Amino acid sequence: MKNNLLINIVYVFLALILVSLFACKKENKVKFDDETISVDDYNRQLMLTNYTNSYILPAYSVYKTDLLELYNETQTFTATPTLSNLQQLRVKWKDALLVWQDVAFLEFGPAEYIALRSQTNVYPADTSLILNNINVGSYNLQSASNYSAKGFQSVDYLINGIGGNDQEIVDYFTSNTNAKTYLKDVVNELKTNADYVYSEWSNSYASTFIGNSSSNAQGSSVSDLVNALNLHFETYIRKGKIGLPSGVFNGFTQTPMPNHVEAMYIQESLPYVYRSLSSFHKFINGNSYITNMAGEGFDDYLIFINATSSGIGLETAINNQISSINDKLNLINDPLSNEVLTNNQAVKDVYQQMQMLVPKMKIELTDALGVLITYQDNDGD
Repeated sequence: MKNNLLINIVYVFLALILVSLFACKKENKVKFDDETISVDDYNRQLMLTNYTNSYILPAYSVYKTDLLELYNETQTFTATPTLSNLQQLRVKWKDALLVWQDVAFLEFGPAEYIALRSQTNVYPADTSLILNNINVGSYNLQSASNYSAKGFQSVDYLINGIGGNDQEIVDYFTSNTNAKTYLKDVVNELKTNADYVYSEWSNSYASTFIGNSSSNAQGSSVSDLVNALNLHFETYIRKGKIGLPSGVFNGFTQTPMPNHVEAMYIQESLPYVYRSLSSFHKFINGNSYITNMAGEGFDDYLIFINATSSGIGLETAINNQISSINDKLNLINDPLSNEVLTNNQAVKDVYQQMQMLVPKMKIELTDALGVLITYQDNDGD
């Protein structure tokens, strides 16, 4: 009798363990054509390899090259400040800022280590701090207190907003040695940071990134990518490029804040909004940076596990929502700093379409892949 009781207790105990194990794994499995598919059955290493070789390395390489060209043009302009050289400098600045949008969301690994995004494109630029740095002639650009006085947006102020017209800008640099030095220092730091990140990726981090594919747990490459994409879209595209200038985050009044637009002094903000969305879209779908040919990406991962959203594939829902954002973007114009004042509802309509993408990315995609969001969002949305 005692032996039978003991055997029954053991059976019950083993059954409980099996149920527990099944419950733990159930969240990472979905039903697909009457077959149970786990997110771990997908070839993550194939996807990470495609991302590394087809997008990340080529994008950082182009960014590095464009910053070298901006650096060289800065040397030319500061040596000989003329209207023609100013125009050429602006062209190189625009090119580099556009390519920055292609890599800005890759804020993990080497980029995260040096806080690349914060060192590169903070806006609005602190013009008072910029002028004070120039006047004093002594500054530490590595200090976080100078993040808003350097990067692309400080260059925007210096080559587009330091004077009332182009001739005044040329005259300012002609007569101000400290200003020449400051402009060169800011651009040189942009170049140095780009060189560092590209070197780290091409020398060692690429293999580390591809190899970190055994799971989607925190610290894995998939987790890093998902978190980086979500954070950048939610905070730096949706909020930074559109939400803040439109006034959505400006308390109860929602008064527009035109000085919060990107590239305020050249008065061309929308090209960088479009480019950031295009890059985000291309990356989600695993497309090649150079040729735009389709490769293995998050869209394929979602298709593999049969992730859905409101009855359609989640990858389709995400792509459709990005198209809806672009449709609303087409209804507003530059300068965005004026548009938020005279056509505010249309700008807020863009924000609302962007907001509709957030749950698809931050909730549905993360749930489907079993990825934990590790960053903090203080928007209250």
